[in-house]
Amino acid sequence: MRYIRCVGRKLHGTNLANNTFKTTYPTNILSKPRNEVAVVVIGAGLAGLSAANHLIKNGFKQTIVLEATDRYGGRIISKQFGDAYCELGAKFVPINAKDDTVYNILQSMRGLPKKVIPNKDKLYVNAFGEKVDRKLPELIDRLYKRLCSHIQFDEKYRTGAMDDLNNLHTYFQAEKSRLLTSVFNGEERKTANEIFNSLIKEFGSLLGCSLEYVNIEHITKLKNGVNLGNYIYIPTGLDNILSVLTKNLCNTQLRIGKPVGEINWYIPPEIGGKRVACLDGDVFRADHIICTVPLGVLKIFSENMFRPSLPSNKINSIKKLGFGSPVKIYFEYEGNIDSWLKSSLRPLWQADGTNSDMTWTKQVVEISKLPKSNRVVEVIIGGEFYEKIEKLPDMEVLTEITNLLRTLLKNQNVPYPTTILRSNWSSLACYLGGRPYFSTGSTINDVLTLAEPVGPLSSLLFAGDATIVEGFGTVDGAHKSGIREAQRIIDHYNKHEAV
Repeated sequence: MRYIRCVGRKLHGTNLANNTFKTTYPTNILSKPRNEVAVVVIGAGLAGLSAANHLIKNGFKQTIVLEATDRYGGRIISKQFGDAYCELGAKFVPINAKDDTVYNILQSMRGLPKKVIPNKDKLYVNAFGEKVDRKLPELIDRLYKRLCSHIQFDEKYRTGAMDDLNNLHTYFQAEKSRLLTSVFNGEERKTANEIFNSLIKEFGSLLGCSLEYVNIEHITKLKNGVNLGNYIYIPTGLDNILSVLTKNLCNTQLRIGKPVGEINWYIPPEIGGKRVACLDGDVFRADHIICTVPLGVLKIFSENMFRPSLPSNKINSIKKLGFGSPVKIYFEYEGNIDSWLKSSLRPLWQADGTNSDMTWTKQVVEISKLPKSNRVVEVIIGGEFYEKIEKLPDMEVLTEITNLLRTLLKNQNVPYPTTILRSNWSSLACYLGGRPYFSTGSTINDVLTLAEPVGPLSSLLFAGDATIVEGFGTVDGAHKSGIREAQRIIDHYNKHEAV
């Protein structure tokens, strides 16, 4: 994929005369009535829609949203599949009335069914179909949650050996080894090790990357790094929330199928002013630009799509932050699956290389029935090889998972599914991944740097789940960041009007 410069442009919001751009607005934008201020929001994910909705509600009627794809919603994408709605992106919302704005929006939507995620009856099974007594996984689950929520470093790490703990994989492995040695013995220790590995892989499944790439600050400094509380899900699809955020936008304000090729964020008014150029030739004039382009796209195009170039510290922060590709796989079956799948299955893999011929299937963390569904199964992928697994042929995925199910259940009559539904975040040119994370080379300062506006009077602003610390990588963070940047613009005009 390469950067494409726009040609044959049609300019919106300006007059063309004598082959030069002449702005139709005053040079001092703060002197404009707010209903004449042109704001262009790039991206119609949760951040972009939240920003536009907040601006329009506060009188900025000349706000438009440009979305590259043929749909709005970003990482919220719900698909009706079989007898259920499946989430290919964001899935659950934590129950947090105090801090989670998305949860509060959902709660305010009367008539929308909302369900608490039930505690799954998880059955751990080894590669030979042998079941593990439930008491052992319950104990290890409690120990693992303590590792995630109460990070305590050994004195030797605090006094100079922190390089040994520069990533989550190293941290989890070190703490796991300590617990295995002090708590378990013999064969129980081997099984406990496999259960710990399953839980660690599950953490990776949320980010879509190997934990070797994740900075330990992802759980030590982010409040939302690991959420161990309760969640709700929307049986009819999380995308119901989009109706709240788009109700104030008309068709001319929400433009889908408008990929942006160039963002001119600092041009003198006498030669046209700030503008956003789309790949189809349309050009939109702007007083302010809010960029909510996914981090994966910024990593590839940030050095080419902005005119003038972004400050070097912002470019460096974009490069350093990580962006993973969580894999979602769903199967639909012709008949009721309750006859052969009664619990959520968690396969265990021996650490000595046994079953090494099942390489990618060893990344399977869990196979479970969707809540309230009788025919749809979800497969959770963790560990590593996310992009490789995402690109596997459907038939290979279908066949290998069916073989795995038959082994785990010791039942050769487990049927093949009739249909498969999969995510492909890393392959989508408008996303190039699905969720940000703190890479080993990044810190919170990179998030703050990415969020800083550039240009006079907030010419170019940045929103999205990678631009906010409180809610980093979540739909709530995306929503809050959009409102944050919209409010930044509103505050400029409030101050001017008060003078």
